[in-house]
Amino acid sequence: MRRKIWTVLAAFALIGAACGGGGGGEGGGGEQVTLTFVSYGGAYQEAQTKAWLEPFMEANPDITIVQEEPIDYAKLVAMVESGNVTWDVADVGNDFGLASDEQYLEPIDCSIVPCDELQPDLFPTTGYRVPDIVYSVVVAYRTDAFDQPPTSFADFFDLERFPGKRGCFNWSAGGLLEMALIADGVPPDQLYPLDLDRAFAKLDTIKDQCVWWDTGAQSAQILADGEVTMGMSWNGRIYDIQQEGAPVEIMWDQHIVTADYLVIPKGTKNPEAAQRLIAWITSADHSAELSKYITYAPPNEKAVDKVDPSKVEDLPTTYLDTAIGFDDVWWDENFDAVDTRWQEWIQA
Repeated sequence: MRRKIWTVLAAFALIGAACGGGGGGEGGGGEQVTLTFVSYGGAYQEAQTKAWLEPFMEANPDITIVQEEPIDYAKLVAMVESGNVTWDVADVGNDFGLASDEQYLEPIDCSIVPCDELQPDLFPTTGYRVPDIVYSVVVAYRTDAFDQPPTSFADFFDLERFPGKRGCFNWSAGGLLEMALIADGVPPDQLYPLDLDRAFAKLDTIKDQCVWWDTGAQSAQILADGEVTMGMSWNGRIYDIQQEGAPVEIMWDQHIVTADYLVIPKGTKNPEAAQRLIAWITSADHSAELSKYITYAPPNEKAVDKVDPSKVEDLPTTYLDTAIGFDDVWWDENFDAVDTRWQEWIQA
């Protein structure tokens, strides 16, 4: 199953967010409904539970939410194709829910969900997904490893000035190709189409120092354990280990800003309740709650003044002037070819 990539550009002026109340009103009424919500697990899904899912159930006693993790795109597609859909709302990366996935998804009901508040010009929603968080692919580093901190993607590739192993996401669309090109001198606004020959040549310079990870928890743990001196991760995962005392900092001088999205698998047995949950999460009244538990900023433009003030300095939206964006549509159209080459390179 192909996945595509993280999200779009930085240019949205918000510091964080919260999300507006639509979605059927408190209490809802009617017969009891059980929704299955699937996400990425770990600190992120724990934060979603505290910020959104538990309060939603309290306000809507006719709906019970059960959870699964981690999200698996292949499983979602298989459910739809078999006609046995057991998931109702799924949190996906910006690599899912674009044109090549629309046949597997229910349309988002923008009469319930506040789609126009979620900056659709900046996030390619396609009508089948809406963003629920803004986050960044970041470089984090051990503060006890270097005399001077890294300040660029070029430093990530500089093993002489910044020695040690590198934590690298084993996913073609995870951002490492973009990091390699920028480190090699490609201007961020000229990244796409990706020059794969140049990117892989740059990656060759650190390949034998890469510690490959597949999950966000792994990306943070190898830094916390000192297995790597520098690694790519997601900013919320780094924040989590910082709170546990790990001597790790985020390099905000360059980062790739992106989003997660909510989708509804086609054929869900609970479409109305699923739309209500998404409306709750993305509303200006509720989604800022997430920043109390993890440093991700929802994209609702009406939620800026509801962000937890203690988290503002840890949110990627505070550093938009140094942010770089993915081109989701390009990845949707080119993923298969790029990923084939990635797999050949990894196994070589």
